Amino acid sequence: MLLTKDEILAKLAEDKHVFCSADLSGVDLSGASLIDVDFFDTDLTNANLDGAILDGACLDAANLEGASLKKASLIRAKLEEAKLIKTNLTDANFHEALLPDAVLDDSIIINTIFTKCDLGNGSLYEVQGAGSKFNGSKLSLASLDYSDFSGADFTLCNLQFASLRETNLTGAIMTKALMKEARLIKANLEGADLSGAILEGADLKDAILTNAILVGAIMKGVKNKPP
Repeated sequence: MLLTKDEILAKLAEDKHVFCSADLSGVDLSGASLIDVDFFDTDLTNANLDGAILDGACLDAANLEGASLKKASLIRAKLEEAKLIKTNLTDANFHEALLPDAVLDDSIIINTIFTKCDLGNGSLYEVQGAGSKFNGSKLSLASLDYSDFSGADFTLCNLQFASLRETNLTGAIMTKALMKEARLIKANLEGADLSGAILEGADLKDAILTNAILVGAIMKGVKNKPP
């Protein structure tokens, strides 16, 4: 039987660790204040967390597959190795959150804030991420293949060794991004701002660079640069 929101909050008020490794699949915690709670290894599949405040919460190894976190706040939350597959994170705020090795495949992160985050080695396959903001974040070794990041902001991001195969980056802002050895095979960078970006050793095979801004970009050793 599903616990109610009030029952869950009452238990958390007594012990913020009470639901570690617990089954909370399908629960409704929309709009709940869950600051600093411990959901380590918790099953939150298909949970409703829209508008929830999870600032500073621990969600390391948690399973949030199919959950909805629209407009949720996860500032400085910990989500190492968390499963966020097929989640709806539209307009959520993950500022300074730690998400190394997290899996966000097939998720919706439209206009989501991931500023100053650690998403190193993360998996973001087939993500809908138009207008999302990653300013100053670490995405080294991350996989962003086949995703839509049109109009997204990657200013000052660390994308070293990241994979962006067939990724839609039209109109994206990638100013001063560190993209050494990044794989941009068949990526669409039409109208993208790559001014000051470091693309040393990046693979641009069949990439589209029409009207891209490359002022001050470092292109030393770029592989397969389009004509």
